[in-house]
Amino acid sequence: MLGALAWGAGLAVALGLLYAFAAALIATPQSTPEWLVDRPIAHRGLHSDDSLVPENSLAAFRAAADGGHPIELDVHLSADGVAVVFHDDTLERMTGDPRPIAEVTSAELAELRLLGSDEHVPTLAEVLALVEGRVPLLVEIKQRGEVGELERAVLGELAPYRGEYAIQSFNPFTLAYVRRADPRVARGQLSGTFSNEDLPTWQVFALRNLLLNWTSRPAFIGFELEGIPSWGTSLQRARSRPLLGWTADDPESFERAQRLCDGVIFDPGAF
Repeated sequence: MLGALAWGAGLAVALGLLYAFAAALIATPQSTPEWLVDRPIAHRGLHSDDSLVPENSLAAFRAAADGGHPIELDVHLSADGVAVVFHDDTLERMTGDPRPIAEVTSAELAELRLLGSDEHVPTLAEVLALVEGRVPLLVEIKQRGEVGELERAVLGELAPYRGEYAIQSFNPFTLAYVRRADPRVARGQLSGTFSNEDLPTWQVFALRNLLLNWTSRPAFIGFELEGIPSWGTSLQRARSRPLLGWTADDPESFERAQRLCDGVIFDPGAF
C-alpha cells in the first residue's frame, strides 16, 4: 500500500511538472526592453584590466554612463542585509581580504579598497544615485543560497528608481521570486557551459539547456559565448526570447557575439 501511494505521489509530481513546463512553453514570453539589444552592455561597468578603474566600482559605472553604455553589475547581500555590488563570493581577488562577502558588513566593505585603488565596494544604493537613470542597468542577483532576503533587498532598492533596469540571474528560482514579487520587472535567465562548476550532471544538463525556464519565465537569455549556438539557445530564440552573449573581450569574440546573438555584454578590449 505504501509503495503504491509513493508511486502515485511521484507520478502526480511528474505530471504537475510536465503540465507546468508545457504551459510555460506555449505562454507568451515577457516583453523585452529594447535597450538590451540596441547597445553593447558594459560588463561590470566600463573598467580597465588594472587598478586604474576596477570592475564593479563607482569609477567604472561613471565611465560607462558617461560613454552611454548600459551597465551590467553584480549584487550580493552583506552581513547586515545590504545589497552591495561585487562579483565574487569572497573578497580576496579584488581586495586581498579572504572572507566571504556575506560575512562582512556594509560598513566594513566601505573601508576596503578594490585592487589597491581609491575605489571601495559600493552599495547598490550608491550606484543608483550615481547613474541616476542616464543609462539602463542590468542587475545580476548572485544567489547561491536560500531565495528571499537578497531578492527583497534588490527589489526594495530598485522600486523607487526612475531609470530603466532589468534583472538577471543564474538561479531560476530567484527569477521566479522576482516574477511573483513584481511581474513588471524584465527578467533574464543566465546560463552557460558550467564547465568550471562543481555541480551534479543532471543539474548542469537542466541549466545548460534552460529546462527550468518554466519557473523563471524570462524575457531574455544571457548565455556564455563559448556555448553558443546550442539546442537550448536556439529553442529560446525561436520562442522570441532575445539572446545576450557574455562576455566578449576581444574584437573576434565581439564580432562572433554580434553574429550569433541579439545583444552583447563586453569586457575591456572588445572593440
